[in-house]
Amino acid sequence: MSYSNTTGRRRQSGILNLLMAGTVFALTTTIALAQDAVRHHVDVPAGKLTTAVNRLASQLKLQVVFDSSVASGVTTPGLSGEMTAEEALARLLSGTGVRYRFVGSSTVKLMGAVEAATPADGEGTKLAPIVARGDAKDGDRAPNIAVLDAEDIEKAQASSLPELLQKTPGVSMGGGVRIEGQTLAIRGFARQSDVRIILDGAPKNFEKYDQGTVFIEPELLKRVEIEKGATSVRYGNGGFGGTVLMETKDAADMLRPGEEWGVWAKSGFQSANKQFLETGALYGKSDFGGPITYDGLLAGTWRKSDDMRVGGGEVYNYSNSKLTTLLANVGAAYDGHEIRGTVAYGQNDNWGPVAAIRGQSAPSDYNITRYGYKEAMRRLLTWREIEDFTSTLTYSYTGDSDLVNYRMMGSFSSTGQHAKRPDIPGLNPSASVGGYENDATYTDIKFEAENTSNFTLGGLSHSLNYGIQYLDHDRDIWMYDIANRTQAQYNYGYYAPWFMPEGSQKTFAAFVRDRIELTDTFAVTPGLRYDHVRSKGVPNEAPRFNNPLAGHDYSAVSHQGVTPAISLSWEATPSVRLFADWAYAMRVPNIDEIYSTQSVLTKASGTSRDLEVERNSTFNIGVDLSFNDVLTTDDMLSTRISVYNNHVSNPVTRRFGTANLADVTGNVPFYWNTPSYDIRGIEWQAHYETERMFADLGVSWMTGERTGAVNNVWGPDTYINDLAPLTVIATAGIKVPDQDLAFGWTGTFVDDQNRTPYNQGGQTYARPPSAGYAVHGLFLDWTPTSGFMEGGEVHLAVDNIFDKYYEPYLSDGISAMPGRNFKIAISRKF
Repeated sequence: MSYSNTTGRRRQSGILNLLMAGTVFALTTTIALAQDAVRHHVDVPAGKLTTAVNRLASQLKLQVVFDSSVASGVTTPGLSGEMTAEEALARLLSGTGVRYRFVGSSTVKLMGAVEAATPADGEGTKLAPIVARGDAKDGDRAPNIAVLDAEDIEKAQASSLPELLQKTPGVSMGGGVRIEGQTLAIRGFARQSDVRIILDGAPKNFEKYDQGTVFIEPELLKRVEIEKGATSVRYGNGGFGGTVLMETKDAADMLRPGEEWGVWAKSGFQSANKQFLETGALYGKSDFGGPITYDGLLAGTWRKSDDMRVGGGEVYNYSNSKLTTLLANVGAAYDGHEIRGTVAYGQNDNWGPVAAIRGQSAPSDYNITRYGYKEAMRRLLTWREIEDFTSTLTYSYTGDSDLVNYRMMGSFSSTGQHAKRPDIPGLNPSASVGGYENDATYTDIKFEAENTSNFTLGGLSHSLNYGIQYLDHDRDIWMYDIANRTQAQYNYGYYAPWFMPEGSQKTFAAFVRDRIELTDTFAVTPGLRYDHVRSKGVPNEAPRFNNPLAGHDYSAVSHQGVTPAISLSWEATPSVRLFADWAYAMRVPNIDEIYSTQSVLTKASGTSRDLEVERNSTFNIGVDLSFNDVLTTDDMLSTRISVYNNHVSNPVTRRFGTANLADVTGNVPFYWNTPSYDIRGIEWQAHYETERMFADLGVSWMTGERTGAVNNVWGPDTYINDLAPLTVIATAGIKVPDQDLAFGWTGTFVDDQNRTPYNQGGQTYARPPSAGYAVHGLFLDWTPTSGFMEGGEVHLAVDNIFDKYYEPYLSDGISAMPGRNFKIAISRKF
């Protein structure tokens, strides 16, 4: 590639982004297509109305609020079949004397006959707390699926996606306090390709060495679903740990009943790094007197912070950040058709250490004496610019026929990071730390089409979902290695790092899955997926890393495979549901693994085009229990347990270690397939709620072992490197319905972690052991439904109230977490 046109390439990328954004807006404002009432499969047994409402809320993904007296002593005959939310509510409540009214896009209020006669904008009866929610606490979702809705996201006051998800059992955050260096791990899988990130259907891929993997602003999001494990054929090639599905806000999420447009504003502050947050949105929805319904939302967020103070009082140098994020979400709907476009853009730039994944950054005493503190500190820094862009265009149709419910989507996503060291005479940073200047841009283009057909065959009800997908992933990377600017073998300093090669992967995939209801309470869902991936490298500009004598070969290579899967769901009783999932998932080696090299002077110098596909025989077994009237009248207890096991064969690792290279002659690949490993664990969640109190408990434990070791495949078995320690997260709170208040305590308890290959001869590549810790916090949430703050929210919290100094296992012993942190967020709709 030519490096003299760097500015031009970046300008072309910007033009492409603008064209994509313009296309989305043009299409969404000129095409008259839309949605009809969505039909859901509903199955609610006869019995107490409170239990039935809990079940219906989970199946319809609704929140249902009501005074406890409304449902006391009331029963319902139940219902089953395909119907809209309105039809389901009407049939469930028929003959009970209870009425319903939508008070938000996904919130329903139940009322007695007297209350139902109250005008919609009247004071009415004060609502009791939510007793039925369509989220991860209850519902017919498998226990390996967790959901954070808009309410959860607002309460968390998180600054990044990893911070938002870290209290989900089985999910861990790595990388430290710098947002630019944070990563996600799920169930012991920490590679970027093992945690699939999807925003509005668009894949997000970034895995630059020693940098973070995801840069999504939580303020954009209305919902996050974490599907732990790789048992769904809907997604392919990777994601052994799981899939994170994010949805951005739209106008329907923000509008209040009776509104056609509105404004939302929010301010926030956090004390540990003096972070200020300002965000706002303008949104509306109207048919303008015609047959087409239009909606749109424009939102922006500005987040700025100083250096982070960790537990005990130490302040990490250059851990500050400044982020700006913009979102547009527009749609049009008509007669069962809907077209929707989204554009999200985020930008962040600041000085920081070369490796964003690290803790304190401080110069040595020698350099301080030689250069002075300020200059010595400056020599450790890099100026880093990050741009993240995502655009999607989706068309869906839900017609009168149960056989035709289709959806088509195209997306363009790009994450780029440009880094440059200070211009200091005599400073010649090596290629291993990115040289003097480097740029990495990861681009993904995706197209998919799918349809769902609902029909009865052989007396059995089927819901058949099938589709095709095309993905084009491209890595555009260059570096200026100033230390070798006079060396021809290094192309005079301009080349791609040997450990971050350029290249592309094109994937064609097809999938089919069929939910078959064998009985009213037992369903089986077989699935099958096919992936064909063609990878192609870009020859390195430096002859040192493009030498056939060293085994360098950047030509294309193809991988393919079939993923079978099956899921079972059995409602043993109205309160007990059992789940089981299995899949033989696959992961194709990525560009770094196939085309990384070393020079001919090393033993393992060659590219790795002969790598085999990784396979994961994975299963989940779970039970979901829900009970009412456990300790008091109209209380609710739900608990879920999930047990999982992953057996990964042909794992891809770097080929290093004396034992692995002993007696090696000739050129061998830098990456190779090593013996198998296993990861297994258990997760337990429980939620208890009454009119006046609530409590949550989440427990996660995992273990695993590898056949041999990464640096000696013939040696004794070793632990897996990314196992999170035993973790318990607890919450207890009090609700004051008359004041629209909730407050309480939360605690995170983490065991020490000594189950690491670091203690088994892996000091050169494994994470060091970590000490256990306990961190406590307090919170208060006020969501007034009347008075001068109606339509507003206030969230207060104090994290780490005892200012505990602690280093999570996945921080590699190089980064502590924030100290005592006072948080406040105030928002209001107008």
